[in-house]
Amino acid sequence: MKKTILFLGLLLIAVCAFAQTQPDTLWTQTYGGSGHDEANSVQETTDGGFIVAGYTESYGAGNSDFWLVKTYENGNEQWNQTYGGSGFDEAYSVQQTTDGGYILAGYTYSYGAGFRDISLDKTDGNGN
Repeated sequence: MKKTILFLGLLLIAVCAFAQTQPDTLWTQTYGGSGHDEANSVQETTDGGFIVAGYTESYGAGNSDFWLVKTYENGNEQWNQTYGGSGFDEAYSVQQTTDGGYILAGYTYSYGAGFRDISLDKTDGNGN
């Protein structure tokens, strides 16, 4: 009987502790459409927001396009831009530049000399 009471007491403590745990994130946001959309790089920006680079099959000019999403510090979207042609174009890295713009690196099937070429794209602070 003592073992049963002890077990029920420990179970009650565990349930109460689990029910009062804090959320695992401060906020969560999602971006994208009905196609395959993927983030491959994220950086905090000088204004406290974030810049996310990857690719989208939901928007843009073709199969997949570079996709750059700029957010406010709470994760709400500030703007987004796509870059690419009719082939597969995917960004894998983004950095903010000293002039407030962004530099993206990835690969392109849409442009270049052949099969799969490196693509390096520079934008201004608004993604243009």
